[in-house]
Amino acid sequence: MKTIIASLVFALASTTAYANADMDRQSYCSNYASMLKSIAAWRDQGMSPEKTLELMRGVKGVSLQEKKDAINAVYFDKSLANSRGTEFGNQARSNCLAEKSK
Repeated sequence: MKTIIASLVFALASTTAYANADMDRQSYCSNYASMLKSIAAWRDQGMSPEKTLELMRGVKGVSLQEKKDAINAVYFDKSLANSRGTEFGNQARSNCLAEKSK
């Protein structure tokens, strides 16, 4: 299960690896991981994907398309159904940072 989560998060992060030249890699990956954790929390609270997207508009350094892709993955990918919390965020951040070396 962790491998599936790591693979999906890695895929999401790698498609956006250099999305915003104005942010350093550490900041970008931290923002991205925090965004994924928030999406999972709102999903678990029963918030609609549309409302989640409205709330995500304030996240800096992550494109609208990246936000939509992350919401779709967290809400609708069955392998992420139980993803939440600090461990999920840490894994997302680690995978994002690992992409830098490629």
